Amino acid sequence: MDLDHDFFAQAWRRYLTVAVCIFWGLFELSTGAVGWALFIFGIGGYAQWQFSKVDWSKYDDDGA
Repeated sequence: MDLDHDFFAQAWRRYLTVAVCIFWGLFELSTGAVGWALFIFGIGGYAQWQFSKVDWSKYDDDGA
């Protein structure tokens, strides 16, 4: 899964993506679906890891 995409250039979209995974994982835990919760937490963790590896400055507008 390659998350180096200009859609995620705005930081709030990256934060929202990870936050949705965390909240959905907590929801799954609250319903007793531990396996699904771990799966969703894993997706969120992987997304955060991928986001941290990308140089987002290449998507910055430099006035050109």
